[in-house]
Amino acid sequence: MTAEPGAEQRRREWTASVNGTGLRVEEVGSGTQTVVFSPNPFTNRRLFDAPVAALSRGYRCLTYDQRGQGDSGFGTTQPSPDLLSTEGLYEDAVTLLDQLGVDRCHWVGSSIGGFVGVRLAARHPERIRSLVLLGFSTRPLSPADLRQVNMMIGMVRASGRLGPLGTALKRPVARRIMRNMFGTTFMSDPARSGDRELWRQRFMALLVPEAGPMFRAVFGHPGTPPELLAEIQAPTLIIAGEDELARFEHARTDVEEAERVIPDARIVTIRGAGHMLLVEQPDASTAAITEFIHEVDAA
Repeated sequence: MTAEPGAEQRRREWTASVNGTGLRVEEVGSGTQTVVFSPNPFTNRRLFDAPVAALSRGYRCLTYDQRGQGDSGFGTTQPSPDLLSTEGLYEDAVTLLDQLGVDRCHWVGSSIGGFVGVRLAARHPERIRSLVLLGFSTRPLSPADLRQVNMMIGMVRASGRLGPLGTALKRPVARRIMRNMFGTTFMSDPARSGDRELWRQRFMALLVPEAGPMFRAVFGHPGTPPELLAEIQAPTLIIAGEDELARFEHARTDVEEAERVIPDARIVTIRGAGHMLLVEQPDASTAAITEFIHEVDAA
C-alpha cells in the first residue's frame, strides 16, 4: 500500500454526535483501508499515538474516546448506566462506524476496546477485516473482585466530601489501579519513575465521584462467552503482556481460550509488559500491530 505524500501529517479532530452523546474522534492519514482504535479505561485515544504514527502513512486511522471516558463526557450523567456497559459501547461503535462511512475496517482494541471489537467481529463479520486485541480477557470479575471495586468506588465517593483528607483517601485506590494496570517490569524500573508518577497523577485526577457509574459498568462487564468468540471470522491477533500472564493465572487461561476458540487467532506476548502494553512497551506493541495488519492486507 503506497502512502500519499504527507499523509501522516493530516489530522482532523471533532466531536461526533452518537446515540445522544458526543464522542471525541480523531482522523489521521488516508488510504483505501481504515484502522479504528478503541482504548481501555483510564486512558483516551492518545494511547494509540505510536501505532497511528506508524500506520497513518498508508491507512486512514480513526481513534475515539468511548462514552463517559476521555474527552467523551467523562463523569457526565447518562440517561441509563447500561449505556456505559460493554453492550452500550458496542452500540455506540456501530453507530459511529455508520456515521463515518466505515463499511469495513481493521479494529484495534485495548481492554474494553477489545470487548467492543469482539462483538463487532462476531455480529458484523463483513465489517471487520482484522481484529487486534490488547490486554484481552474473557471472564467477568469474580464476586470478591466486584466487592473490591464497589469498595473503591465508595472510597472515591466519600473523598469528594472530605477536602484534603479525600485526596489521602484516593491514594490507595490509585496505587491499586497502578498495580493492576502495569506489570512488575514497569513498576520496578528506576528509569520509568517519571512515567509512573505521570500515570499516578492521571489516575488520581480520574478518581472523582461522578465517574463511579462508568467504573462500575466497565468492571462489571459480563465477560465474553466462547460461543461469541467462535463467531469471529476475521484474522485475530491477541497481544498479551508477559508480566500480566505471569502474575494472573486467569489472564493466561483467558488468552489461551480465546486463541483456541477463535477460528483464525494467534497470540503474541510482549516482554516487560502488563495490561498497559502500549504504555509499557510501545515499540514492541506497535511492531506487533503494524506487522499483523500489513500481513493481513498482503494475503
